[in-house]
Amino acid sequence: MVAPCPTSMMVRTKKTKAMGVPTIDLSLERSKLSELVVKACEEYGFFKVVNHSVAKEVISRLEEEGTEFFSKTSSEKRQAGPANPFGYGCRMIGPNGDMGHLEYLLLHTNPLSVSERSQTIANDPTKFRYSLINFKTLLFSITSA
Repeated sequence: MVAPCPTSMMVRTKKTKAMGVPTIDLSLERSKLSELVVKACEEYGFFKVVNHSVAKEVISRLEEEGTEFFSKTSSEKRQAGPANPFGYGCRMIGPNGDMGHLEYLLLHTNPLSVSERSQTIANDPTKFRYSLINFKTLLFSITSA
């Protein structure tokens, strides 16, 4: 789960273009799409996706849940971990003077795992679980199309 910084979409789009981050259009034919994804992964390790057909409301709900989780105290977040392999993790990064903490939350797609883990992640586990399952359902329908 990735929670965005509280900046406008316009600023993020300009930064993405300025840094040369590849943008993958999911409406392209599969063979071209596969080629672009492989190239982006090999050259950059990540990419931006457009035309994914995930509703803005679903994305907003997930961003709200992520922001709510990552604004908790360290001890509250650690209850959802350790990431072994799934759960909350936090690592120090930046050996070249740009030190900081990288926090992440890895979740399994299994509904039972999400249900169990959501008890330690969200203030409202039902709302969190619903947001994730709704998002997963949309992603499955996109990738299997």
